Amino acid sequence: MKQLRYVTILTIVLFSWFFTGSAQAWIHVARDGETLEQLSNFYYGTPNKAIIIRAANGFMHPDDGSVLQGERIEIPGVTYHQATDTEDWYSLANRYLGSSSRAKFLAELNNRKAETPIAGGQIVKIPYQLLYIFAPDETIKSVTKLFLGNQRSPRWLQAYNLKKRKKYGRGDALLIPLINVEYTDAAKKDIEARQTQKFSEEDKDAQIKAVAQISKLRDSYAKGKYLEIVITGQMLLSNRRLTNPQKIGVYQYLAFAYVAFGETPMAEAAFRKALDLQPSMELSPITVSPKILKVFQKVQHQLLRSR
Repeated sequence: MKQLRYVTILTIVLFSWFFTGSAQAWIHVARDGETLEQLSNFYYGTPNKAIIIRAANGFMHPDDGSVLQGERIEIPGVTYHQATDTEDWYSLANRYLGSSSRAKFLAELNNRKAETPIAGGQIVKIPYQLLYIFAPDETIKSVTKLFLGNQRSPRWLQAYNLKKRKKYGRGDALLIPLINVEYTDAAKKDIEARQTQKFSEEDKDAQIKAVAQISKLRDSYAKGKYLEIVITGQMLLSNRRLTNPQKIGVYQYLAFAYVAFGETPMAEAAFRKALDLQPSMELSPITVSPKILKVFQKVQHQLLRSR
C-alpha cells in the first residue's frame, strides 16, 4: 500500500441513477469504526474493491482503511441503461462515455461487439469512469493492473483514452472505465430505503453549502486550480438537491476544467448537460478563452442540428 500514500486521485462523474444519462454513485455517510474494506464488502460483496472507493474519493487515509465518523464517501457504481430500438453502441458511447469512438470498448465491457445490434429493451451496463492523475513513478502498466487486474491490457486502456501518447507520467490524466462495481442486493435495498426518506432540514443545509461551493468553483477557475474544480464539481453533482441553475453553473466550470486538461470529449459532455438544462445558454467571448468557446460552440451547433 506504500504506493497509495503518494497517489493524487480524482473522480469524473458524468452519469447518475439508471436511465438519467448521468453516473451512478451513492454518497455513504461513515459511521464510527467503519473501514473502506467494510464498505467494499457491503456495497460490492468483497473487501477487495476498497481500492476503488479509495480512488474515487482521493483518500489519503491510513493503510488500515479507517474512515472518519460523519465523512461523506462516494461509492462508485455502474449505470444501467435500457436500450431502445433506435440505439446502438455508438450512440450510447457518445451519450455516456463522451465519444462514439468508445463504442468498441462499451460493447466489449458488455461482452459484445460494436457491430452487434442492441435489441430494444436490452439492459446495457455503463462503466463508472475515473479520471486518474498519475503519481510519481507510476506507469500505465501499474495503473492498469491496480484497477483492471488481468482483464484488460495497458494497450487497451491507452486506446480507450483516444490519445496517441506513448508514455504516461506524473500529472498526466487517464480515464479508467470500471464495470465491476455493481451493488449487492442488500446495498440496493438500503439505498432505496434512504432515498425515500424526506430531509427538509438537509435540503436547506445543502442549498447553503452548494452556494458556498459554487463560489469556490469561480475562485478556483480564476486561480487556475483545475483539479479543485473537478473534485468540487463532482462532489456538488452527487448532491441531488441542487437547483437547475446551480447544476448549469457546475457543468460550465467542469467543462472549463476539462478543456484545460485537454479532455475535449468530457468538456463537450459537460456543456451538453448544461445546454440540455438551458438551451439558450451563451458564453461571453470577453470572459471566456477562444479555446473554450470553440468547444462550446461545437456542442451548440450539434444540438441545434439534432432538433
